[in-house]
Amino acid sequence: MKNKYVKFLIILNGTLLPIILFFVLFQISKDFFRSNRNTVPEGVIIGEELKEAKEKKVALQGLRYNNFVELHNSKNQYLPVSLLTYEEERTINKFASTANDISEEILRYVNVVFVDENYKVINSLLDKKASISTIEAQRKSNGYNRKEADTTVKYIAYLIAFEDSNKDGKLNSGDKHDLFISNLNGEKLKQVTSKMNIDRFDFIKSNSQILIHYTERNALKEEHRRKKIAIYKIKEGKLEILSDLDAELNKLENIIIE
Repeated sequence: MKNKYVKFLIILNGTLLPIILFFVLFQISKDFFRSNRNTVPEGVIIGEELKEAKEKKVALQGLRYNNFVELHNSKNQYLPVSLLTYEEERTINKFASTANDISEEILRYVNVVFVDENYKVINSLLDKKASISTIEAQRKSNGYNRKEADTTVKYIAYLIAFEDSNKDGKLNSGDKHDLFISNLNGEKLKQVTSKMNIDRFDFIKSNSQILIHYTERNALKEEHRRKKIAIYKIKEGKLEILSDLDAELNKLENIIIE
């Protein structure tokens, strides 16, 4: 009887202990993020806060940059540049030392520096303040062997905001970003979309087109905006709204809700 009781306790401890440990770790992580949510990078400060800092001759933010990113079909590399307040920098460094690493997903990009194979600067993408929420270079298409270059890779796409559209005094992910493309040197930056909230985009047709999923910018709540699709033909520089597809999807939706 005693042996059965001991076995029962061993099984019970083996079952409950991992659950208790998981719960404790979850609560610690939850409390950490709650206490530090206000120091997550906020973007480029451009409002009254910046004006006051200039008057006091105080530097509010500093640049942060990590690793170069290699480009296919080019010897060039690019370096995404982020901007952090010094309080944000301390918080991120503290978290990085705890987690051993920090994802760049939480950083707000403000520019991109392009270098050649010898790390000589070619160009900076932008010459004014901005928020860059996405950087996506064309990739090697299927059908090429490992050593074979895909010469259709010629462009890099970005989601960029130049204006503080929500008037919060900062350029960040809360502002309206438009789709842009450049060549692999970060030159010939060209705007692709406007008045569109981009959900996602993908290079298609051997990198000759960009498939864009978006909603229109209007007064409707986000959940009430209809998702639409557009095609950007890179060589022609032409943005085509797939109106026929939108009409057909609208008809299907009406059938369902009637």
